[in-house]
Amino acid sequence: MNDMNVREPIPLPPAVVPAAYEDGLLKTADLNAPIAVEVEVWPAAETGYTVRLDLDGVPVTEERVIAATDKPGDILTLGLPEKHLVSEGTHTLEYRIFSPITGAEVFSPSIPLIVDRTPPGAALLAAMMFPRASFGARATARVPAYFGMAVGDTIQTLCNGVPGPVHTVVAEELSLAPIQIAFEEHFLLSLAAPEVVVDYSVTDRAGNESIRAVPVTLSLVP
Repeated sequence: MNDMNVREPIPLPPAVVPAAYEDGLLKTADLNAPIAVEVEVWPAAETGYTVRLDLDGVPVTEERVIAATDKPGDILTLGLPEKHLVSEGTHTLEYRIFSPITGAEVFSPSIPLIVDRTPPGAALLAAMMFPRASFGARATARVPAYFGMAVGDTIQTLCNGVPGPVHTVVAEELSLAPIQIAFEEHFLLSLAAPEVVVDYSVTDRAGNESIRAVPVTLSLVP
C-alpha cells in the first residue's frame, strides 16, 4: 500500500487549465460555465484516494474518488464552478489529494487564474488623431492612450461602418502611445466616398469589448 507521507510530500505537477492563457488569464466568454481543470493521476494513487480543487485556499469541488480504472498518468477533468470566478483579479488554484486510510493530504503547486471583466477604455475612447484635415489616397492615424491599455489588445477601425485596419498592441507601444495605424490607398479608394467617418473599438485578450470611440470625419478630396 502506498500511503502518502506528509513529511516527504509526493511531488505533484500543477493543475492544467486548457482554456486559460499562459499567464492564467481566462476569457470572459468562458466564465459562464464550469472551467475544465486537468489533474494527472499521481504515481502513488490507489483506489479510494480522493482529489479536489481549492481556489484561494478554499475547497470549491466535491472529492473526486480514484477508481480502480484510474491509472497513474491518466488525466482527470474536474469542473471549477463559474460561481467562484465572479470577482475580478488574480486567483490561485491548486488541488488536494487525500488518503482516507491515513488521513494524509498533499497539495499541488498553485497556478494563477486571472478574471478580467472590465472593457478597455472605460466610459470614453478618444477620437483618432490625424496630422491633417484632408488627405489624398493614404492617411496615418494616431490612437491616444486609453484606460486599461494592455499588450494583446486588438484595435478594430471602422470607416463609414466598414471594418478597416486592425492593430494588436505590443509591449513597446505602452510607453510610446499614441499608436499609429496606417490606412492604405487600396482600402480608402474602395470606400468610394469623398468623406469618411472613422472610429474604432478595442477588444482585450479576455474578450471584453470597449464602447465605440468618438468618431472623426475625414475628407479624402485633395
